[in-house]
Amino acid sequence: MCFAADPVAPFDNFLLDGQLPQPPALLEAVNQVEDLLKSLKNNDTYITHQGRLIKYLWLRPNFIIQSHHDWQHPRFYRYPLLEALSQDGSDSFEWLRNLANNKIIEASAMIDRQRECAYCRSAHLSFVDICPNCLSIDIKQQASLHCFTCGCVDVQDKFMHSGTLVCPKCHTHLRHIGSDYDRPIENYRCQSCSQTFIEGDVQVRCAMCEKEMQPSELILNEIHSWRLSDKGRTIAFRGEVFDLSSGFDQLDFISRELFIHDLDWMMVTSRRYPNVHFSLFGIYFANLPDLVELFNHARLLQMLESFAQRLRSLLRTPDLSTRTAENMLWLLLPSTDEQGLSGFQKRIESSMNALLEESEYKLDFRFIGISSQNISAKENAPLLLARLAGELL
Repeated sequence: MCFAADPVAPFDNFLLDGQLPQPPALLEAVNQVEDLLKSLKNNDTYITHQGRLIKYLWLRPNFIIQSHHDWQHPRFYRYPLLEALSQDGSDSFEWLRNLANNKIIEASAMIDRQRECAYCRSAHLSFVDICPNCLSIDIKQQASLHCFTCGCVDVQDKFMHSGTLVCPKCHTHLRHIGSDYDRPIENYRCQSCSQTFIEGDVQVRCAMCEKEMQPSELILNEIHSWRLSDKGRTIAFRGEVFDLSSGFDQLDFISRELFIHDLDWMMVTSRRYPNVHFSLFGIYFANLPDLVELFNHARLLQMLESFAQRLRSLLRTPDLSTRTAENMLWLLLPSTDEQGLSGFQKRIESSMNALLEESEYKLDFRFIGISSQNISAKENAPLLLARLAGELL
């Protein structure tokens, strides 16, 4: 346990167990931790950052993982404890999503709800009103008039003539609103194309990656505080091994949502431009959960890390990867046609076979791939992933 004798910065408070208590209370806290520590089983469980988190929370039964609001952070929020325990700079939000999906932790309270960039997940966004016709940002709200005689619609200033209202087109004197003229509901005017409209469209700009998008494209992110779930406590007490997928962390997975977004974009682009090719490749480890139960966790983790290292050496900078389950990996390979996909799969199979020759594990691995030329025009990214995953099961 870690207590502070003096006041500390707010951020550091998330990494401490509070202010140093009086000796009797301190002794009681230490004894409680020692009792809980004796009940932990299977030390191999705690070599991963997920395991360290479970151990940390198990030793502090009432601990809540709190978020820290930091306006300088790309996502406005940080989880100091997760950043400290991960030790590899991995995305805390992605880690939280995996833990929650595996029911290791559960939400305690909702802190905030925010919209984030669909490309980089930044919450630093600006919303700009633009002309719905030419998309210019140079629009102004100004009063306009509508002449009933000739139908002229223009800004009010052009109707002013020596203190009276005169239509600039037909020169009719406009005396009575409702019979000679009225005010149109279009009260915005574009200074670039002169289009008038009721209200402008809204365009979102990300301050981090500078991409532009529609508000409907933004990703909703709910910020919660978290606590160890019943399943997490069971893992700590019984020493069950979990989440061997941490062996793939060096592949720099992007979030599932971002992967689907990019896959959808590639599918649309390849349909619009037939000379643009890409391929989707899936890797499924069918018996990984069974091996977890039968063999040593640390040694199996090392094998998966070795495979991830070999796989990473085959990937190019533009290639993207994600994980939709503990034993299901996906790779998005831009500028890779059917022939290129075939060659890639042969290299993966060769690498895996060589790895299995060096290991005592009989890992059941299955591959599936598809090039953009063979993707149905009726499918979108979620449907495509679901169909291919179904073929692997």
